[in-house]
Amino acid sequence: MPSIFLSHSRIDKPFVEKLAKDLKRYGVNVWYDNWEIKVGDSITRRIEEGIHENEFFGIVLSPEALNSEWVKTELSAAWTRQINNRNIIILPILHRDCNIPTLLADRKYADFREEYQSGFEELAAVLGIHKTEIITEDNWRRYVKIKSSNWKKFREIEFKKLVTILVDRAVEYNWSTWVGGKRNPYSITLSGNNQSISLKLNGKSFAYMASLKSEWNPNHLKSEDFNIYVGNSINECEEFIWRKMEDFKNKIGNPTIKAQHFVSHFLSIDEKTELVKSITETLKDRTSWYTGKHNLLVQ
Repeated sequence: MPSIFLSHSRIDKPFVEKLAKDLKRYGVNVWYDNWEIKVGDSITRRIEEGIHENEFFGIVLSPEALNSEWVKTELSAAWTRQINNRNIIILPILHRDCNIPTLLADRKYADFREEYQSGFEELAAVLGIHKTEIITEDNWRRYVKIKSSNWKKFREIEFKKLVTILVDRAVEYNWSTWVGGKRNPYSITLSGNNQSISLKLNGKSFAYMASLKSEWNPNHLKSEDFNIYVGNSINECEEFIWRKMEDFKNKIGNPTIKAQHFVSHFLSIDEKTELVKSITETLKDRTSWYTGKHNLLVQ
């Protein structure tokens, strides 16, 4: 099982934590300071141990990292170990544009600047990992036929982002919005001046389809009303909506009546059950002194 020490600056921690979790998911032993250094530990000693215990030294490159004394010290220690006994491999991980140090200039780096997935594949290949695709809100459609995947979670994340972007856009133009419920899940209508634009995530193709039928509530629309293909991404949906709203604005202007926004998430039975369970557990934790393993009837 490969092991890697991740050297980085504090400002890059969000990226490094995601990278550490993804590598760990594929069986890599990751030395990440937030996981390895506990209260009371000697930071210097723990870092020294981490560098000596791992076969790979991953340095996350960014302008801040190259100005960090900690990162410089860690890289120096890794170089010393490599020169002395050659049992550590230094791997440059290019997170953001920077001037790569001379000592690393001739080394192939894993490039994460443009696309996380491609950078991860480059890094994973060196670590001996071959199947590297990670499910995200950008690629969850590839996993819909894989029973063990949690693609529905990422569909929720994508749609929530889409709703947020479109409602913000509607506020700019003083349009009203209504998010669909059980009858038309994953749908949203933007309306103003007797004009409407509706989007819905198709349940079979998982592409976003649009309807220009004048209707303020997407739950009143039929499946066949969504007859305009928009695309599979948030960007495509946002551009489609923006162009339509701009056209309406140029023809008749923005609405003058105060807009309203109905964005409640109508929960399914399973979601309601999970929510009730979560609330029950929270109340139990807050109202009982007992924290053991037995399910007691709380009095």
